Amino acid sequence: MNIAQFFIGTENRVELFGPLHIALSAAEIAAALALYFLRGRLKRSAHKRAVRNVMAGILAGNMLVHYLSKIILGMWRFEYDLPLHLCFITNFFMIYILLTDNKHKLYRVVYFFTFIGPLPAMIWPDLTVSWDSYTFYQFIISHHFMLLFSLYCLFVLEYEVTFKNIIPTFFIGNGLVAAMAVFNYFFHTNYIMITGLPDQLYEIYPFLYALPPIFWLELVGILAMLAAYIPALIRNRDLKRKDKAKQA
Repeated sequence: MNIAQFFIGTENRVELFGPLHIALSAAEIAAALALYFLRGRLKRSAHKRAVRNVMAGILAGNMLVHYLSKIILGMWRFEYDLPLHLCFITNFFMIYILLTDNKHKLYRVVYFFTFIGPLPAMIWPDLTVSWDSYTFYQFIISHHFMLLFSLYCLFVLEYEVTFKNIIPTFFIGNGLVAAMAVFNYFFHTNYIMITGLPDQLYEIYPFLYALPPIFWLELVGILAMLAAYIPALIRNRDLKRKDKAKQA
């Protein structure tokens, strides 16, 4: 296989809940657990700033290679390749957060978006190529890695996230969806999957036809935010125990 073919890819859909999908999910869970259980050692590291910069570099490099390869090989399409998908938008915000150590208002919202987009994509990946294509690795970095980098900020850098941060996230997310709905209407696109969900989801879950995509997007988004709060809750309880121990 030559380099161009590696970036173009060949049709080889990743089987939902097949061996590769399960292995990727297991690796993600194991890495998240490792971040949590090794958080004490990682907090004592003198290289946290360098780690943040490397993480930002990985996300930025991934986006750069993704777009340059599409442009150079003539694969870039207005209908599919603007950086308007939720995970891509979140990637750019995470790059900024990691580079600037922005641990306040921005991260408290973006943290939830690192679950809202990537988590459903990891559970139901719409990958038409497998490990022998760059697109596969681009997907892993912009979903699996980004979520892990967000958890690093939570557990190791101790960025604060509270339950009340779900409220602004909900309204900002719906504002983004509304803007993309207007964009999709005028330009006949399907960014954030507002116009239609991936075909394989309809094949597996025919009941999805019963309601418009926006209903399922809202439902999954709310569930993803609640799932995202679980690590934040664990982190907050750990810090409270630590504070009580210091005061005792």
